[in-house]
Amino acid sequence: MAKLLVLVATLALVSVISEACTSSSGRTPAWDIGNSAEIYPTFDPATKSVGVGVTIRFKRETGDSKLQVFKLIDASGDGYIDACEWSMEGGIVKNFVQFLTDDDVDGDEKISWNEFQKVSVAE
Repeated sequence: MAKLLVLVATLALVSVISEACTSSSGRTPAWDIGNSAEIYPTFDPATKSVGVGVTIRFKRETGDSKLQVFKLIDASGDGYIDACEWSMEGGIVKNFVQFLTDDDVDGDEKISWNEFQKVSVAE
């Protein structure tokens, strides 16, 4: 019985530590400051130096309109969202590839306004 209790306590502790040691970016942070900032250790193998990295995520008001969101991301104003524009607005290229896979109807590796209208926009 005592061994079972120790095993359960150990598993619970491992679960808590695992939860505490991951962040929204997937890095193991020294401190995770909510959803907007993260402080984490860095190492430069070239100089063998240790440092501290800080990531601060900002949100911008886009308004209620899906068209406003599209225009915000379409920095060039050409009527398409490409991987560069997506990443300039803080999007992850891997996510954009999935976006293309799911919603790029004509296969041009860009998202047009017509294609964008079919996706949901998170608040």
